[in-house]
Amino acid sequence: MIGQFLVEESPNARAKCKKSKVKIEKGEIRIGKIVKNPFHEDSTQTQWFKVEPFFEGQLKARKTTKTVQSTSDLIGYDNLDSKGQEKVTAALQNYLELKDKPKPKKPRAKKRKGASDESEKKETKPQKKLKKEKVKKEEVKDLFADADPTCSPKEATKILKGVAKSLEFPLPEDEVNASIRCGQCLMGNKVDGKFDFNKALKALAEELRCPEKIPGAKVKAKKKRNAPEANMKENMGIVESFWELASFEFKDMQNKMKGIAYQKVAHSAVAGLDYVVTNGSILAKKGPKKVAGIGKVSGMKIDEFLETGKIERLERYKKGDFEPIEKA
Repeated sequence: MIGQFLVEESPNARAKCKKSKVKIEKGEIRIGKIVKNPFHEDSTQTQWFKVEPFFEGQLKARKTTKTVQSTSDLIGYDNLDSKGQEKVTAALQNYLELKDKPKPKKPRAKKRKGASDESEKKETKPQKKLKKEKVKKEEVKDLFADADPTCSPKEATKILKGVAKSLEFPLPEDEVNASIRCGQCLMGNKVDGKFDFNKALKALAEELRCPEKIPGAKVKAKKKRNAPEANMKENMGIVESFWELASFEFKDMQNKMKGIAYQKVAHSAVAGLDYVVTNGSILAKKGPKKVAGIGKVSGMKIDEFLETGKIERLERYKKGDFEPIEKA
């Protein structure tokens, strides 16, 4: 049930402490919290902690967050040996003492004897902030000052592509695909027979996920979901590559099913393995080494990464080439 707490001796050394990121050794006491699984509806997962880091996190919890108040809140406490129970009980008591300990109040400044109220007010009166000189913003040069908005689509595409290259946009390496991407952005920003080059450039930058490359552009930093931590650090490259592939499928390709499939490979399959992956095809084939969530195509991509250190599809996405050339 979501919100419940577990305690047990770790049956293996695969899990890492959610707070300290340190591996929990086999036989070590660990405390788990049951939470909702963000990747599967109607299912849960357990976040594991070492004993001390768990209670450190409890001290920072909100008042509305459920916390451990006694050993009865820990499922499995009675199954621990006396040494394990003593360790958990000592950590729990220390946590409860620190939690109930009042925080020290900041002492107020004492009023000097003989000082009048007026003189005190003068002394405590805040100083006026110095006026900061206004810094003039540098004028951004018009990148299309000499461009004719009524020129032909072919000429407009050439102009936009030239500016995009000068700004180091990650355009497709294939010149035809690059021209197509530029042309699409131009035609979507043509009003009354005139091309709006600046809007087309902005649209192209958003498609290629590089709006920060436009001079003077204000871009809000977006929070990025980090790839899950792999049990074996040698598998982290595979996990990060499939996680990034999933991000492209969700945002740029609008392919939710493929994005979910790549996320499963990264999170549910490879990240949880307790051995180093050396062959992706074996993980995809039926048999004793088959890993749930890894299909034939994903297995081939894993082999591709193991051989070259990269995945061709991901490299194309990074360069802005989203033309489908293979079935997956």
